[in-house]
Amino acid sequence: MIRKIPPTLLGAIAIFLVASPANAATGDPVAPAFAFTLDPTTIVQITLAVFLPILVGFVTTQVTSAANKSWLLAGLTMLTSLFAELSRALSQGSTYDLGTALLAAVPAFAISVSIHYGLWKPTGAAAAVGATGVTPTNRKGSSQPQDDHSDGL
Repeated sequence: MIRKIPPTLLGAIAIFLVASPANAATGDPVAPAFAFTLDPTTIVQITLAVFLPILVGFVTTQVTSAANKSWLLAGLTMLTSLFAELSRALSQGSTYDLGTALLAAVPAFAISVSIHYGLWKPTGAAAAVGATGVTPTNRKGSSQPQDDHSDGL
């Protein structure tokens, strides 16, 4: 039985053949060429965005509100984005672009939230890290719950 090849697959094959390195290396001005490069600082930032929800779960208590955790995640994402742009500017000897850093924080935050709800929470990793992280303390410095109705003996 012969199956019909989807048009999207044919389009992808055509783009691959037209933009192959053999066509680009000839220097033919008619042959279209494009490059696919990944900036190392972008890779580091995306990798950090994957693991930032685990860090937030580790440094917060289980009773910390979800709003506080999300603000902490947003702040950490912003810091990693600012430092990633600083690293890129220093390594390439170029100008620090604050706009690029702020714009890069948006997808990094989206990746962090998506990974949290799509991977860490369903697999139980978020709950496991939350259980081993910081625990709330009572007034006497102990991590054990305290009875507020004691008679003070």
